[in-house]
Amino acid sequence: MNEVVIFKFMPFIIYSISLLLSAIAGLLVYLGLSNKVERLQTRIRLKHSMIKSRKKLLEEAQHTKAEEWLKLAHYPLGLNGLRYNLLVGGFIVFLAINYVLFPTMADGASKATFFSIFIIGTVAALALPSNPFSLFIYFMKKVIDYQNAKKNAEVFMLYDLLINEIEMMTVSRINTYNVLRNLKPYFVALDKPMTMLLTSWSNDEGPKIALEKFAETLNSKESRALIGVIENLDELDRETALSHLRGMHSMFVRSQIENYRRKRKITTDLLSLPIKTTHFVIILNFLIVIVTMVSVILKSSRM
Repeated sequence: MNEVVIFKFMPFIIYSISLLLSAIAGLLVYLGLSNKVERLQTRIRLKHSMIKSRKKLLEEAQHTKAEEWLKLAHYPLGLNGLRYNLLVGGFIVFLAINYVLFPTMADGASKATFFSIFIIGTVAALALPSNPFSLFIYFMKKVIDYQNAKKNAEVFMLYDLLINEIEMMTVSRINTYNVLRNLKPYFVALDKPMTMLLTSWSNDEGPKIALEKFAETLNSKESRALIGVIENLDELDRETALSHLRGMHSMFVRSQIENYRRKRKITTDLLSLPIKTTHFVIILNFLIVIVTMVSVILKSSRM
């Protein structure tokens, strides 16, 4: 059996050895016909060309659909558009080599091979960011919704901490910048937006522009209502500020309950994805086994 396999792959082994020897011969000819300075110049040109190609590739990756979705999702698992495309492309190539190329080289094209091509094409389509029905977009939407739910939960926490901080103050006037700076370490999802808020607050843009950008980043009805009060805290005394904040209590309680329900649903959906994927792989494997068995039976019956 091993001898038969070796003879089947013998033409490809010969071609591979021929290509390797040709490459070595070309390298030796190049080394013999060029001097040290010319080789150095060639290496510099190749290095410059590689750097230029890499820069162009990175720039093009910034404008892909995958990059747009991953940016909205704040790059989960450290993936960006280029890394995602390379990962998916490498996985598809691996499947094609393992389930199409090698079986075709060993036994020739069969129904199982065409079925494998169909399955690999389906997997590729489900991973395409440009496909509106792909699993990639579905997963990204769930991640974005989950992150928005976390942000809204921390907006509610900011509301409670603001009330507690102002209640514990001994002075009648409020310094909004110091209050927000003291509260910043308590947040995770709002850490970056609050850092940008405090940075813009203390530079030439001023508090009004900083709070407008902060509201655009959070982009929710509750955050805009809270920021509307924060904008005027410096001009209000302690009691008036507390009355304004407490006046939003019922709205924040209702929103927090709804946000908790939405967050639980999204968490359940995300946690169920591995289970659904496992079921899909089991069903797919079952179909491949059936198709392979039928192909073998039909082939043996013809013989």
